[in-house]
Amino acid sequence: MLGDNAYGINGEFRDELRCLGLEFFLQIDPGQLTGWAQPVRLEKKRIRWHVVADAPAASTLLKLFAAQKAVKWRPCSWKAADGQTRHTRLAWMRVYLPGGMDRESQSLEEVWLVVDWPEGAAEAYHYYLAHLHREPTVARCLRLSRARWQIEQYFQRVKDELGLDHFEGRSWQGFHHHLVMAVLAYMFVTVVFLDAKKNFWCDVGASVDEDASVAGEVGRLLFLLRQKL
Repeated sequence: MLGDNAYGINGEFRDELRCLGLEFFLQIDPGQLTGWAQPVRLEKKRIRWHVVADAPAASTLLKLFAAQKAVKWRPCSWKAADGQTRHTRLAWMRVYLPGGMDRESQSLEEVWLVVDWPEGAAEAYHYYLAHLHREPTVARCLRLSRARWQIEQYFQRVKDELGLDHFEGRSWQGFHHHLVMAVLAYMFVTVVFLDAKKNFWCDVGASVDEDASVAGEVGRLLFLLRQKL
């Protein structure tokens, strides 16, 4: 799950994503969240857990990262949509957030703080909170940090060209039916466009867990499309 700061700083939203077994990579303002670079002891008072009185005070994530004595920067590069090669550096560290205890959790929220800071820049490009099922890698963090551009491009194109903004229904199911139809139209147009290019091969990826309900709905819609064509 990708999202901007409005989602990244929302602890309840992050909790629900974890409950659903989903990974997330959410942009944050590091000055809005506090935590620790190491776990601190907790104690139970009445019905809730609290940080012990002699524990060090929580610091903003901005200060936590700045306090690191030796940051392991990982240089990386990618080709942007305009064909230019761009460069940046990535670093990450584990942080422990206290907000979960306000939501009746019995432990701190453990999460990765990922920092994207191009060399020579006065300040970081973005900070992210990440919950991943395996250790972060440069390739994956770079891809996730830039993937929201593709989502924004998709929404712009399907609204302008493929009728996503024409939906006038009122039901939750109807809206998602319309979304799926717009996605299929976008996939069709994109594949036809790329197929015209030399040496193109359409690879939809692998090793992704299948969601039975989504797969069933897509299969049903494709069947209906075949009857129309």
